[in-house]
Amino acid sequence: MLYSLEKNGTDFIVRERFIEKAASKLGVLEKAIENWIANSPELLFPKEQVLVFAQSVAGQSMADVLALDSFGNLVVVEVKRDWSDRSTVSQLLEYAAGCKDCAYEFFNQQAKQYKKWTGGELIDQFRVFAERPDFPQTDLCKRQRVFIVAPESDSGLKKIIDWLRAYGVPIEFIPFRLFADDAQSPRFIDIIGVTSETEVQVEDDSWAGHWIFNTNETHCPGAYQRMFDRNVIAVYGYDNGGANLEGASPGQKVFAYVNGQGIRALGEIENSAVQAGKGIFLDLSGHQYPEEYHLSVSWKIRLEPEAALSNSEASAMGYSLPVRTVFGRLHRGRLAGQLEAILKQRAAS
Repeated sequence: MLYSLEKNGTDFIVRERFIEKAASKLGVLEKAIENWIANSPELLFPKEQVLVFAQSVAGQSMADVLALDSFGNLVVVEVKRDWSDRSTVSQLLEYAAGCKDCAYEFFNQQAKQYKKWTGGELIDQFRVFAERPDFPQTDLCKRQRVFIVAPESDSGLKKIIDWLRAYGVPIEFIPFRLFADDAQSPRFIDIIGVTSETEVQVEDDSWAGHWIFNTNETHCPGAYQRMFDRNVIAVYGYDNGGANLEGASPGQKVFAYVNGQGIRALGEIENSAVQAGKGIFLDLSGHQYPEEYHLSVSWKIRLEPEAALSNSEASAMGYSLPVRTVFGRLHRGRLAGQLEAILKQRAAS
């Protein structure tokens, strides 16, 4: 049960209660939940951006939502309104297996049939999204990531998913809860979101403590410059607060990626504690954006835009960067070390 609070002087008053209810009890259709995820993929992917290009169509056999991550992996999402069991896994894996052998034209057609598609070829949209103008069309959708979204599941499904994940199958169960007011109107959805990482660990190239951070100043151009000047990385406006910046330890290294440019800076984490902050993100009126959080970083290298290391350059070395991840690990330590060496060379020249 949830309660809303209203501040009254130095105290708080409980104003309204919200009770957890099954979607079927509230008259919420499975299609509605699917639409929520397709329209606001950050519900499911709080730490990365994905490119949604298709939804289920009546009479066609397909998953509920199809998307692409920044590596070109096909993201397959299946939504269950009230309950999910082991048959869901079988259904979804069969679909994903079939997608592996589908040609690019199949997915391109799915995108063009999507009512919310903004137009153009799927590969062209993806290349802009991933900042990879050279990304091979034949590589798109060749690997899959599979997600089951449901409020509950039986123990058999959870055991199967845990077993598959232990053997490297990219599948995850994402639970959600709905809360309604006393009038039985749905008011809140509580969903943890994807916890698995996009990038796959390579056994002979283990993680060496490198992170990548997307400065993402889409709504606040130039915010990255303030981050560099103040020795922080910063996020704002996320429902999970500063959680997207957690996990790093002092002394570990972080690359700063600026959209449309590339890697512009390399720094060292100074303190693992994420702090509430201000002054990095500003709206046009000069007011602070709510829920801004900082992580202290000592920037060792700062490059000019023309010297930035692009995703295309990194991919030529065999490393496609997770450029749409807010803050994540660069698992391939040896290649991350090569990126670091290139930045040092460019800074010295």
